Amino acid sequence: MKPPASRPYRHPNDLQSVVDLILACRAEECIDPWPPVHEIRTRLGADDAARLWVDDRNQPVALAMIWEGSVFLYFALPRARDETLEAQAIAWATAQARASAEQRGERAVLCVPVRDDDPYRAALLARSGLRREEWHMIRMRRWLHLPIADPVVPSGCTLRPAAGELEAPALVNLHHTAFATASETVVERVEWMRSRDYDPRLDLVAVAPNGALAAFCRCSVCAEENAQLGFASAWVDLIGVHPAYRRQGLGRALLLLALRNMREMGLNQALLSVGSWNTPAQRLFESCGFVVACRIFWHVYDEEMEMAV
Repeated sequence: MKPPASRPYRHPNDLQSVVDLILACRAEECIDPWPPVHEIRTRLGADDAARLWVDDRNQPVALAMIWEGSVFLYFALPRARDETLEAQAIAWATAQARASAEQRGERAVLCVPVRDDDPYRAALLARSGLRREEWHMIRMRRWLHLPIADPVVPSGCTLRPAAGELEAPALVNLHHTAFATASETVVERVEWMRSRDYDPRLDLVAVAPNGALAAFCRCSVCAEENAQLGFASAWVDLIGVHPAYRRQGLGRALLLLALRNMREMGLNQALLSVGSWNTPAQRLFESCGFVVACRIFWHVYDEEMEMAV
């Protein structure tokens, strides 16, 4: 059989075939469900680099993608799984990282997420010169058929869905106040609210007694995965609390309300990611019934370390 040929991803012509490839990989194997397909659709339409390997009918059998400038994602159908092919993808990704870093005047860094139960891929990355970091991401799951506690909020506070696009500037301001590294713009917030994956029942805010937005919880439904793979999942994407209103239980209350809304929508599980270093968040999620599904370790290519060697 002729080896797959490599070529650049062409947007938007390749988009649906790439989505089909990712869903086929997730249907055939128990692999990490992150990132959800609706996020991949958005990123592939942006500036993130991507490359395809196609068969003799020009059908994608593997995809390599650099997510948000430094995260390498790789999907390959089982019939195309080959160490040589993935090594080519890693070499392409490191070259992309170097070129991008040179333009910015920075050193090249590439991070590859690998499940803790995938020693084959971890060994391949080690042979390619990447080192495994001890810090990692924890994927957590919450089955929605289990009891969900009642949300409890401080006196005078209320929980409600976001009030549509008119509230987008205030929501973005709250996001930036809660997270110093936030880069979301009002335009991006409005685009998300207009997307087919948006549901106001999963875009929740806590309002302080004075009417100010005090906290938010954003979730999304994995619509394509649910439809094609027989799942009924949602992701808890982000929870943020204004510094003035922290340690009052608002984040927990919003999360519990989101879980109840998911169950009413007919979903059966909630998924989320949390850093291994973020112990307070882990405790919050555990208190709301989440358990560890798997751990994702980062294997890192760092140009500075390569030069030192």
